[in-house]
Amino acid sequence: MTFQIYIPSNLSFQDYIAVIQTARAWADGYDQKRSDMLLAALAPNVAVDYTLIVAAWGIKHYTADEFAALWLSEEHLGLKPLATQHLLGQPYFKSVTDDEIVVQWQQLASHGRRQDVGGDGPKDTSAVITETSDGRSYMDHRFIKVDGLWKITGITPSLLYQTGDFMRIRRAAGEP
Repeated sequence: MTFQIYIPSNLSFQDYIAVIQTARAWADGYDQKRSDMLLAALAPNVAVDYTLIVAAWGIKHYTADEFAALWLSEEHLGLKPLATQHLLGQPYFKSVTDDEIVVQWQQLASHGRRQDVGGDGPKDTSAVITETSDGRSYMDHRFIKVDGLWKITGITPSLLYQTGDFMRIRRAAGEP
């Protein structure tokens, strides 16, 4: 079987920009720990399949509010000593219809553990990063239209490789 490059003939420039902006707001919401940005990118219901990253997490279904609250909580990306940057590389449009767009991104999810989280906590960029863990992955986003806007309703990362000890980086605040 020979790989054929998918070139959507029905993707408007306006929809392309909307998908790019929405995905960037999603990533920035994670990294800036801003629920308003994250919620602006999400559909009312979100399915997340993290089985290829942490198999025990499985596939989970959330409302947008539940998803933002969980992922920006101390249990995950809102952990005060944790600095993150989620970089989305070149998009590959896997399918485009009037009702749904599926995009696969190249992703670098960088995680750093701050030595001192004084000051502004997650926004304190002066704190020294003492440990790092970076994950390279492909990230699939499934977008649907909600009130005329493209929103993320499905998230599926697939890990290529990881450096450092991610589980150690995301240990609770105050743990050695």
